[in-house]
Amino acid sequence: MSLMKKALAAKVEIPAAPSLRARRDVNELLSTIENIYHIKDLDTLLENILLEARKFVNADAGTIYLAAGGRLYFSYVQNNSLFIQDKSRDKYLGGSNSLPINRSSIAGYVALTGESLLIDDVYDIISSVSYSFNPAFDKKSSYRTQSLLVVPLTTREDSVLGVIQLINAKDSAGRVVPFSMQDRLYISQFAQSAANAIEKAKLSREMVLRLVEMAELRDPFETGPHVKRVGACSVELYESWARLHNVGTKELITTKDQLRTAAILHDLGKVAISDTILRKPGALNEKERREIQMHTIYGARLFHRSNSAWDEVALDVTLCHHEHWAGTGYPGRVENLFSDAPQFGQGKKGNEIPLAARIVSVADTFDALVSKRSYKDAWGDSEAYEFLASRSGSWFDPELIRIFLGIKDVVSAIRRKYWDEASPPLPAVRDESA
Repeated sequence: MSLMKKALAAKVEIPAAPSLRARRDVNELLSTIENIYHIKDLDTLLENILLEARKFVNADAGTIYLAAGGRLYFSYVQNNSLFIQDKSRDKYLGGSNSLPINRSSIAGYVALTGESLLIDDVYDIISSVSYSFNPAFDKKSSYRTQSLLVVPLTTREDSVLGVIQLINAKDSAGRVVPFSMQDRLYISQFAQSAANAIEKAKLSREMVLRLVEMAELRDPFETGPHVKRVGACSVELYESWARLHNVGTKELITTKDQLRTAAILHDLGKVAISDTILRKPGALNEKERREIQMHTIYGARLFHRSNSAWDEVALDVTLCHHEHWAGTGYPGRVENLFSDAPQFGQGKKGNEIPLAARIVSVADTFDALVSKRSYKDAWGDSEAYEFLASRSGSWFDPELIRIFLGIKDVVSAIRRKYWDEASPPLPAVRDESA
């Protein structure tokens, strides 16, 4: 047994003579905890935490809330009964919806007190407690919430990061049943380990977004919401591609973990571009245009010396997200990234362009087109999709375009969740996405 498993096993309270099922459940729990510790991307982590918690107790649905500023924000929602066909959209449905952290709501009560709740039927809660169930979602969706298991996401330092809410446990025949005390024990243990993993992932995400803020000092359109949309769309495009190519679960999770952060940092190299060029109001000359295109090389240099798989993906994306499927993009084959005057080479084409870069190229171009800029109005969705389709096979990987055109509802859900309401009141900055 690994040191991590031994440490975790010591924390799990198990009867002196556990049954065969109890031993099996503990081993499964320890394995699940160890697996989530390897996920570094916050969104991928939250998605898998909720999925694994639901699988462990056979819950039909669930929600993860994260705490911020005295409120609980819906971060991920899953529901097997309501999202039967395509489950990709459900993780973005929460958007900016939130609950106050107080004693009136079930999730708010758990976050405030740090106590877990096990409720057999939410429509039959005793009147002596302060919290109550809000049936608005059930009425809107014609869903029937019955049993609930709600546990706080509490770190080792007793900091509550949020809440996991599991809905409608089911037996082997598919009937809704109450959650058990054993479910409560195991999910509470899982939630503490999950909270510690979330805390680490949040710190990593904050560092990545600080890098984006650095880029935003030069390019006001390289905003947090923009890069979150590009990251989320890239992950969803990859996941749809991976399903068609029968990619295994482990590889799928690992690639999503790496791809989102690489996509968020795709234009980081713009920090090295002069403000004089970025904010020039008139037409650019050839020398100035080439300098802006150098952001691909400047960005790749930041990830060139590391041997980690994460840095390899980030290098591929920063360097190659402006390559074109037909070989007409830039910077092409560059002999020496660290040359004082690196020379652009023949453009990479087709599958020579790394898959991650081909994916980010589609996601970034679409978001640039439908976003308002000081030098252009936002394109309509149909116009943007038509543009992508018209460049299929010349600029973009044709297969990826077909897939992207098939996940429009997911893309719309992502845009609603990460909506950027304000356009920065700054001079136009060159956007070379196209």
